[in-house]
Amino acid sequence: MFIGTHVVFGSTNVELKTDCASLISLFGETISARIEARLDLSDEFALMLPIDLTAEKGRGQPVYLESGLFLAYRPFAKEAAIYASLIQLGILFERRYGETETFFLNEVGFGYTFRFPFGLLIEPRITIKDPNSVFTSDYQELKDAFSSYPMIRFALYGGWFFTLPSMTE
Repeated sequence: MFIGTHVVFGSTNVELKTDCASLISLFGETISARIEARLDLSDEFALMLPIDLTAEKGRGQPVYLESGLFLAYRPFAKEAAIYASLIQLGILFERRYGETETFFLNEVGFGYTFRFPFGLLIEPRITIKDPNSVFTSDYQELKDAFSSYPMIRFALYGGWFFTLPSMTE
């Protein structure tokens, strides 16, 4: 009998990565940071959990925290992936007025992962928020809250991949 993620998911590969290109945002008015964890389900599919933080510089400025559950699909090669949000939730904290607002959003992305020795990886990716224009009013509120909130974003993720141990009986 198998114990661990291998039985449930068929694979035990995990990736942890962060958007290194977001360091550029330190020089602007809006700071953006994103980290992600990804668990491979098979050679073609993986589940991804991103956590994204957007904050306007300055005391009492808005802060936006976003997370969700994404599906990573690799139809052509293990390195190339299409990302789609299955569920995506964001909370905007308006510090000036002490209000919070919740958004349900969506996005898609396209990336290509380069793997290096010792589990290191780099992935350039393009992300398109609200590709089918369903949540235009929600995204407009976010654009109004921040001096910079791009709907198309180019990112460079850096991180580490490893295999979780599985036990057999």
